[in-house]
Amino acid sequence: MTSSRTAPRPRSHETRRGIILLFVGLVLAMLLAALSQTVLSAAMPTMVGELGGVDQMLWVMTAYILASTIMMPIYGKMSDLIGRKPPLIIAILLFIAGSVLGALAPDMGVLIASRVVQGLGGGGLIILSQAIIADVIPARERGKYMGIIGPSSRSRPWPARSWAAG
Repeated sequence: MTSSRTAPRPRSHETRRGIILLFVGLVLAMLLAALSQTVLSAAMPTMVGELGGVDQMLWVMTAYILASTIMMPIYGKMSDLIGRKPPLIIAILLFIAGSVLGALAPDMGVLIASRVVQGLGGGGLIILSQAIIADVIPARERGKYMGIIGPSSRSRPWPARSWAAG
């Protein structure tokens, strides 16, 4: 007795094209979080001058780094429990909301608070992108993909990069 079973169709992320599309999206998400720091550090003197908060300038960068660092393990545990996609969407929405709030900030206090919101999302963008790649890419090929992601996550300004390195 022979059975005429057909092989199951691969899911979208299991095809070569699907992996490339997923990878490009994740790299863009990480680049978004990393470029935010770079652009802000270049614009900081002008922003501080217009908002009048030279004494609070350090908190703008510190708020983002602190919030993203605190959220990374929380996103990791949450994504283990409910899957990777919902926390990634939440992280993107928080990051965008923080960016919009920061753009509309009338003073330094609101700018610092918006950077906290942006950091709550930015921590998820960074850690979840790496976790999704680890889930989808076979271990034998993972080094190639992580090697490409590395430079996109290192486009932060020098102080943040040296602090993150330990």
